Amino acid sequence: MQDNSNQLTRQQQSSQADIAAAVERFGKGYMDFLWKYPALSKRKDMITTAHQAVEQGGLSLVEIDNKFSDGASEWWIKKMLIELFTFLGAFESVTVYQVNALAARIRQEYYHLTPAELTHFFYCFSLGDYGKLYAGRTVNPQDILIGLKDYSYILFEQRAMVDSEKLAEKQKQEAIEAKKNAITWETYCERTGRDKTANPLGGLQGKAKNESKRADNGERK
Repeated sequence: MQDNSNQLTRQQQSSQADIAAAVERFGKGYMDFLWKYPALSKRKDMITTAHQAVEQGGLSLVEIDNKFSDGASEWWIKKMLIELFTFLGAFESVTVYQVNALAARIRQEYYHLTPAELTHFFYCFSLGDYGKLYAGRTVNPQDILIGLKDYSYILFEQRAMVDSEKLAEKQKQEAIEAKKNAITWETYCERTGRDKTANPLGGLQGKAKNESKRADNGERK
């Protein structure tokens, strides 16, 4: 029990040192980013649906690198992968090269995803929603990439749904504002000095008649 406790303590200290080095490399604002998107074991509330992940929004992986510097998003992905492998009991079966290469491929191919969307994917993968990780006694990183490819299709559908919901809400708010700003014919006449008893459509009807006459004259010619 004591050996296990010491091992966990060393891992915690190593993790803290890694975080400190990352913050020094990417800037103080990077700590806020890590607090916002912690590892699954440190989250107080899980992102349980793709719809919820999309709704949370946030910067994409490429935007994160633009905000901090190249490597910022990849560093975060590696930490998420290490915890995933540890949770699945596969940490001893993967190499440093596999973790680094897998993180690099995820960053390269799925640069448009957000940390919230990837967090949800890792959560689903840990539940076994995208199959098992093992091929015999070895770890096949392709299993994660295949799962991520399948997940991206679901994600695109949810993005379209969220965009549609946002558009509907925007149109609803515009209609409410238009209704607030609408005035009666009587109020319009008071503001413009027009005769209240005049036909509101008179001007339009007259314009329509004039255009009709011009069209008839053109045909006769």
